[in-house]
Amino acid sequence: MQKYPIVKTEIVIVVNPGSTSTKIALYAREGEVISQTIQHPQSELDQFGAITDQLDYRLRLITNFIDDYRSKQSISIVGVVGRGGIVKPLKGGTYRVNQAFMDDARSGHYGEHASNLGSLLANQIKNEYGLNECFTVDPVSCNNLWPKAEISGVPEITRDGRGHPLNMKMTARKVANKQGIDFSSSKYVVAHLGGGISISLIIGGQLVDINDGLLGMGPFSPNRAGALPIRGVMQLAYSMPETELKNKLSKNSGFKAYLGKEDLRDVLKMVNSGDTKAKLIYESFVYQVAKEIGACFAASKAEAQAIIVTGGIAYSEQFTNDLKEYVGKLTEYHVYPGENEMEALAEGAFRVIDGEEEAKEY
Repeated sequence: MQKYPIVKTEIVIVVNPGSTSTKIALYAREGEVISQTIQHPQSELDQFGAITDQLDYRLRLITNFIDDYRSKQSISIVGVVGRGGIVKPLKGGTYRVNQAFMDDARSGHYGEHASNLGSLLANQIKNEYGLNECFTVDPVSCNNLWPKAEISGVPEITRDGRGHPLNMKMTARKVANKQGIDFSSSKYVVAHLGGGISISLIIGGQLVDINDGLLGMGPFSPNRAGALPIRGVMQLAYSMPETELKNKLSKNSGFKAYLGKEDLRDVLKMVNSGDTKAKLIYESFVYQVAKEIGACFAASKAEAQAIIVTGGIAYSEQFTNDLKEYVGKLTEYHVYPGENEMEALAEGAFRVIDGEEEAKEY
């Protein structure tokens, strides 16, 4: 593989589409050069049917941002990387975006999510700026699940692991560096807590167990159901159409269903003002997160070197302190609020560009 010299003007374009926004950034090897979060009003998104119908609309806003910066600065674009969406189960790593990947992302066969646009946008941007290839890193559906972790108890159903591998692995790398531990021999329980809840066991840099944070196991989230009693799910399934049930469990459950609020900050205002129902639901949320962390710690044979809490909810000191009361005595407890997805995408692309890693093929 060709190796490029370290030049600050060599730039990788990073694109990360969300449900109502698109994060765009330019990265040099030394770090972020410039970034912007482009907001998409719901009134504009309502004109589109499927999520992938938004491709040209989002692409135009992205290229406007890039071209404006290029008109002011002399840079050389050497790569493009987009957040990977929900595709077939994959091993972790950096992938070259090929036609098969884009076909699965566009079809929504494995699940519809705004991140499905990431590879499609990266491919269009690649063509726009005359590059031969583009990449994605640790897509939503990537993991290295132990075979024993995939068994559900029903032969027709396999446990999936879909969550936030980008942020989880990047944050685990940071803790390993802080602890002076070789990432390839580390063991961590990592909880990404945001709109979706992903709690994983990362061993030797590989995500070996994780709940399905979309429609699967784990705690309830601000608007998702999490794990449910089977009998109750069966009763709901027979009482409403599939699409209605899917929307209920993936968009209209959790805090939203119980309290009419999706933001933990609003929930905590209710709790701290003396709302007894909000207090019960909040305490249940903390309890469920702690139980899932405890399960992953047990799966590490109690050898995990740290419990790491990350994601947007980790900005709440009240929450992280409450959670620590449950799990803080198990091992070291680290809090890294927010996400590292843009940085993780850029670093993954540069590892391939610089010949440090071979890109995987989908």
